[in-house]
Amino acid sequence: MKKNKSIIQSFTLLIAVAILFSSCEKNISIDVPAPPDKLVVEGFIETGSFPYVILTKNSAYYSTFNLTDINKYFVHDAVVKVSDGTDTVTLQEIIYDTAGVQISVYFGFGLLGQVGKTYSLHIEAEGKTVDAVTTILPSIPLDSIWVTYNENPDFPDKVRLYCQLSDPAQLGQYVRYFTKVDTEVFEPGLNSVFDDVLINGTTFKFPLDRGYNRNDSIDFDSYGLFNKGDTITVKWCNIEKAHFDFWRTLEFSLGSQGNPFSSPLEIKSNIVGGLGIWGGYSPSFKTIIVPQ
Repeated sequence: MKKNKSIIQSFTLLIAVAILFSSCEKNISIDVPAPPDKLVVEGFIETGSFPYVILTKNSAYYSTFNLTDINKYFVHDAVVKVSDGTDTVTLQEIIYDTAGVQISVYFGFGLLGQVGKTYSLHIEAEGKTVDAVTTILPSIPLDSIWVTYNENPDFPDKVRLYCQLSDPAQLGQYVRYFTKVDTEVFEPGLNSVFDDVLINGTTFKFPLDRGYNRNDSIDFDSYGLFNKGDTITVKWCNIEKAHFDFWRTLEFSLGSQGNPFSSPLEIKSNIVGGLGIWGGYSPSFKTIIVPQ
């Protein structure tokens, strides 16, 4: 149930569409042609877990996006298959009813993610075909995590999380991280991906922001901090460069909304014939209990 709750909350692409395509100023009168219809894929497989895919449709750039109409963006009755080169499974569509929204998720029961394996995704829906490939890379875990007590008198009960990582000598490590507190679900940070371009082959210490639900508003005065008494777990996932590039460009685009001086940035994708991401995760975990 906890895994399903996490999946239901992770409409990253659909919420991104809402933010990116409905936050434009109303007085812009540029005649922008409607984009071609494309399938939008948000699919993942991680070690020890079944693959799952959230399949939606794209939206015109200046179209009105209302979350009450979210049902119409889900694509139903698609043929979704995942193969590891030996075994192939057809994913089963399961629909969750939450707050009046019919949420469609495709699950690949019978195929578990394994480190070192490559997984191909094939989808046929609404007369369209999309394909993608991802590999689950070996995990390079954090050495340790700890907290320091925040010295800001406005937040006496807050703490900041720090980590230490020993990066391998080989350049080209990419990571996405999530955190959870107590029994909450894992949430990604505001900027959730890292590479090792500047720290290749070194052992280094760094602060790590608390993850957050992208549907929630952010208090930037205390953003990234944890509380005394929290049980903090970090989920540290090694990923491929294409997976890294997707989140890097998507999160930059989301962070640039409302900035008139920001340059448009293409959101990278590894989906052939569509949009979105098909990504493998190789997670490791670290937990710390913060004293009261």
